Amino acid sequence: MIRKFLLRVVILLSCIAGVLYCIEDRFQVLRVREVSFESLALVSDDFFWSRIDPESHRYWPVLLYRSGRIKNRIMSEAPVSMNLILVEPGSFKASFVPLEPWFMVFWSGGEWFLSNEGHMWSVHHAMNSIISQQAAREGPVIVWGEGLPDPISSGVDIEVSVADSVIPIHELESWKKVLEETGFYRRISSITINRREGKRLVEIMERSADGSVRILLNDTSADWPPLLRAVDDILSQSGISGKNLIVDTTYSGKILVRVIS
Repeated sequence: MIRKFLLRVVILLSCIAGVLYCIEDRFQVLRVREVSFESLALVSDDFFWSRIDPESHRYWPVLLYRSGRIKNRIMSEAPVSMNLILVEPGSFKASFVPLEPWFMVFWSGGEWFLSNEGHMWSVHHAMNSIISQQAAREGPVIVWGEGLPDPISSGVDIEVSVADSVIPIHELESWKKVLEETGFYRRISSITINRREGKRLVEIMERSADGSVRILLNDTSADWPPLLRAVDDILSQSGISGKNLIVDTTYSGKILVRVIS
């Protein structure tokens, strides 16, 4: 009895599938009819379609289902943010927005751009002509030191890859805010993140024609304002100007100043 019922179900489903196939073959109701592009100059038509698998290229429900995967693939190769939406059955709209370099990052002997969404790509990327500007918006550079996790996966092809970075975007924003409020941000040339004794260490570098000052801070920006005010007082003292200094604020209750050659 059960076997007969299952056989009838299989036959019924086969008939339905056959009818649907005939309808699709005759009227092509599931075919992708159109993908309209906004800002097509950013990403070429060939670049887009060469990254679409045959099933997604042919059937719009498949393209809709795989749209997230397609966007991730394109955004992992081109410095853009992408959106792909279904306008009506069979018709899609693809839009692209160029990434904006926020900070320049020095890491592993190379130079990289970092966006404030956390995307990171090489300054030598083959498609950098489409990004919103050819230099980082912020003046200080970020130096990602040794002993820290790689900011992006190692082994990527730097000329054709865009990767999500582990560089702490929200912390960078908080560090920048405190440095602006204390008057240091416009004076510094770099922000270096290192690791010492298992803890992260932030070093800001202030350069002048006569010397440089390296200020060491813990990575908690809430502790910085009184320390930076104290550093400012130290740097205003006579006899300090024109020397190369390391100012270490990471010790509890004291600030160490050392002259280096």
